[in-house]
Amino acid sequence: SLLQEKGIIRQMRKKRKHKMSFLLLLFFLHNSSSSYFNNLSYETLMSSMSRSQCPMQKMQFPCSFREVSYPAPRNVNELQPGDIDIVAALGDSVIGSTGANAPNLFKSREQYRGVSFAVGAKESWRTVTTIPNLLRVFNPKLVGGSVNTGGSFEKGSNLNLARPGATSVTLIEDAKRLIKLLSNQRDRNKWKLVTILIGHNDVCTHPCNTTYTAFDASPVQYRNRVAQALDMLRDYLPNTFVNFVPVLDINFTFDMFNKPPFCYLAHSYVCPCLFGGFGGTPLSREGMESLLKGYMDEMYKLINSGRYERDNFTVVIQPAFTEIGLFYTPEPKTGRQVPDYSFFAPDCLHPSQKLHGLMARALWNNMLTPIGLKATSWSRDPPFLCPSTSSPYLATRLNSFTSNITSMQEDYGEYMKAIRANRVTCYI
Repeated sequence: SLLQEKGIIRQMRKKRKHKMSFLLLLFFLHNSSSSYFNNLSYETLMSSMSRSQCPMQKMQFPCSFREVSYPAPRNVNELQPGDIDIVAALGDSVIGSTGANAPNLFKSREQYRGVSFAVGAKESWRTVTTIPNLLRVFNPKLVGGSVNTGGSFEKGSNLNLARPGATSVTLIEDAKRLIKLLSNQRDRNKWKLVTILIGHNDVCTHPCNTTYTAFDASPVQYRNRVAQALDMLRDYLPNTFVNFVPVLDINFTFDMFNKPPFCYLAHSYVCPCLFGGFGGTPLSREGMESLLKGYMDEMYKLINSGRYERDNFTVVIQPAFTEIGLFYTPEPKTGRQVPDYSFFAPDCLHPSQKLHGLMARALWNNMLTPIGLKATSWSRDPPFLCPSTSSPYLATRLNSFTSNITSMQEDYGEYMKAIRANRVTCYI
């Protein structure tokens, strides 16, 4: 409607205004001559630590079962990793990989889409572990996957429609755009993997009366808007497996200490409903936990209702990041354990490429793990799962009872024997 369009325009103007304020803040930091900023070391201010995963050059990919169905499956519950032809994503700055490869804080708002855990396609699984790069081991002809640094409309974005500031409100328009891009004779009947991660901006800027925008960010309304987008994908995008990834448990930021000074400013800018800013009244840790739980409860009700179970379509909740914690490292001077900020962008909030690699590993395992047994953390402790002759399919609500976790761990067991024998320190 016209009123909705005007509302969206107002939101975009406010976001541009806040982005300009953020850029002015960076300019001030860069040029400030105040004694406070002069006393900061250049290394601290620029956040120059390495944020990339270690390269895995010595070992082969652990999974031996790499079958592709022929002919292509007619049922989503018989979909193997190698049957995926196209990858795409909808979401916000987490899937857009804001700051993931930023060399310093002045590049922390850049979108490094090529390393996105869900849809990045730069290099290979050895140096940039992502879902597309893992899937290419099974299907080298996979289409989609970002290789660019920049926006969702720029060359190289390749079906990564995620964008900074996106909410459950804008998800509906982004779903329409994805349908339009793939509603052609060539792509319509190919099997597609669409990963959706949305809601961070809903919980970070809308439930606490900030000046960003005004809409109802309650769990029920969040579910209703997501349902509208999923309904469109179900009705107009056949042969699609949707990974629905719940909002990250952003309460881990409360456990951050010893933060670089810039991160205090960035947190208030990015998530005022946790840290204050833009006139908002921040939620307590318990309040945010309750809101996030409400979002997830509503989504489970929606998905478990069977509303999205069709032969050529399904939605699976992948809870890989719902119970997460920080990584710690010894402080050089004192030896005490402090948060390892190399897993985050220079804003100490968005994941770095190093963390995107672990997130891809966690999401991959979720995709193969049956319902009810899925891990909820980005920890690298669980074995890397592989499809097997007895469990070859991506896990869905309707085929989970046939899955055999033990068989999916066998390849990795052999892989780790070789890792230890060869004293390899970097492995998947």
